[in-house]
Amino acid sequence: MRCVSSWAAACPTSTVAARFAISESTVRRYDQEVLQHDLPEPCLDGIEALLVDEKAVRKGHGYVTVVINALTGELLHMDDGKKKESLLSFFAKLSIEQKASIRAVGIDRNGAYRAVIDQQLPHAEVVHDRFHLMMNLNAALDEIRRAEWHKASKEDKRVIKGSRFLVLAGRENLSRDGEQRLEKLVELNSQLTRAYLLKEDFRGIYQTTHTPEQAQSRLNDWCTAALTSALQPICRFAKGLLRDVKGFTAYFKHRITSGPIEAFNNQMARFIHRSCGITNLDYLFLKMRAQSLQQN
Repeated sequence: MRCVSSWAAACPTSTVAARFAISESTVRRYDQEVLQHDLPEPCLDGIEALLVDEKAVRKGHGYVTVVINALTGELLHMDDGKKKESLLSFFAKLSIEQKASIRAVGIDRNGAYRAVIDQQLPHAEVVHDRFHLMMNLNAALDEIRRAEWHKASKEDKRVIKGSRFLVLAGRENLSRDGEQRLEKLVELNSQLTRAYLLKEDFRGIYQTTHTPEQAQSRLNDWCTAALTSALQPICRFAKGLLRDVKGFTAYFKHRITSGPIEAFNNQMARFIHRSCGITNLDYLFLKMRAQSLQQN
């Protein structure tokens, strides 16, 4: 069984089954039993920060809720669904002392998760992930770009078409040709110019700000500029930020991002693809937990 399990850690189930002349279900059963025996229970003591996210694992909106230790990357919890109950089942495992050590939780502004965190960890700070915020802002910018394309003349449409990467990417990531095309684009359309400059100013807050106080001051200035720009998609984004400034500024205190959990979700996706789908969530949790421990 251990030999089969060791092969299953590196090879697709079908390959292991063929190698040992057993069924794929037997490979998974052997592997699960070995992992259950060998893997230590999740370490729930002394956790300082958590990352919480959802991940689609089946067709038809089949999701799981995933919780990892933000500082170590250890998988702590996985439960079916993406509702309050899916996260409450994690906090049900924690003692009062274990909850008290958690100072920050990184999420992507999911309403259901936020309500549970506020209830279970009233002392902890919620950190809105910088990458998700940039993704939201880029979506607003792309909405403006598409609207300007529809309004443009036939000649101007040629310039705007295919410019999505130009306006969403950081200028430092553009080639010389890309920079020249961007300059032509912003000269052509004042709306896109304002939107692009606001996006770059927002990026600059993360790149040059060092304290939560500085971040709040710069965010207030940015939101004022955004709200007076008359660019409705960016105005909506700014209003959302102003409703929860603390979630934005908390990043500059705790410096946690969704990077580790996004990388973890990518690893999970590769495993599910290699397995041609997954039906046993207990086995999925064990496989992914083993992988998270190997990387610590």
